[in-house]
Amino acid sequence: MVIYHPDPELQELAHQLTWHGPNPSADRFLNVFMDQNNKCNLRCKMCGFSDSRVSDLSQYDMPRWLFDRIALQVFPRANYVCLSLMTEPFMTRDFADRLASVREAGLPFSEIITNGTLLTETACEKIVDARISRVIFSIDGGSKAVFEDIRVGARFETVLRNFALLRRVRASGPSGLPRLRINHVLSTANIDHFTDFLSLAASMQTDEVAVRTISRMSNAILQESTDEAFWQKVRGVRKELMNFCATTGIVDSAYLRKTHKTIELVRESGEKLLCPKPWDTLAIHPNGDMYPCMAWSRPPIGNLITDTFEDTWNGSALTDIRREFEDTQAGVDCLNCGIRRSAAADPDDDFFFRKVAKAPPPHRQQGE
Repeated sequence: MVIYHPDPELQELAHQLTWHGPNPSADRFLNVFMDQNNKCNLRCKMCGFSDSRVSDLSQYDMPRWLFDRIALQVFPRANYVCLSLMTEPFMTRDFADRLASVREAGLPFSEIITNGTLLTETACEKIVDARISRVIFSIDGGSKAVFEDIRVGARFETVLRNFALLRRVRASGPSGLPRLRINHVLSTANIDHFTDFLSLAASMQTDEVAVRTISRMSNAILQESTDEAFWQKVRGVRKELMNFCATTGIVDSAYLRKTHKTIELVRESGEKLLCPKPWDTLAIHPNGDMYPCMAWSRPPIGNLITDTFEDTWNGSALTDIRREFEDTQAGVDCLNCGIRRSAAADPDDDFFFRKVAKAPPPHRQQGE
């Protein structure tokens, strides 16, 4: 797909939003995002787990039999798989053991997003053995004070130690994988300390950084900002980040937007670039529910306990959604997407809590 925009930075955004992993094909076309549980050991202020309602929820893991069922049906069609999304994967009791299925499926690109607090040497060895393509640590402060104020429940030293541990275990393996990335969410709590974060990232010898602003996650303590003074600071951060990456060789593997207002992209023909998610993406909840995107708060398109991938992918629910996206000309700006939820049924954009509050899957019946 050829994307054009007079602003080269927006052309880069188009590339990021339409990336399907390395060399997508007719057989391997799918981007898969899946959580392994509905829990986290932290209460980060910009995350939905800081919503006070979460503490009353029952916690559960995706059963291993369901994970294996998903891997059998979905992984052979996937070009990219993210094994965690909104929750902490290493809180799943046997998460590290599940990683072998990634190597067995020959997935072209796989990654794990973690808060970095629960890694062990054994888990690091299994990550390296499975040839996970990338592991992403979430670090939202360059100093102990800022980090621990935002990432409530985490110890700064523990996360840095575990990052170094994984880098050391990686060095002993033959593949050079996984690549290591640091995710950093900009907010009013840390934007004035961004230089400290860059210094930390350099000292940690990370391969990549990804800097973004907050996206709404239910009733999180910190929320997205529309304050022009904040966005003026963001534009300054963008320049600082660009210079940092050019100087250090550390890759900027995300796109830091410079405005909260809607961003529209166009093809070379002048046609508006439309959201591709219903045609190339599957988001899977730990109870087996399937969605066309990660922040979908409308009903699921199917469930992998009762439905097959093939029936769901070619079924009426997703066909209707694709038609709706085409009819409404839904753009690619996820922050300002209005189609992923029903304004009447979800007026407060409560998708995060709705997801983690879902009931666990039923116990597997004997003989299944």
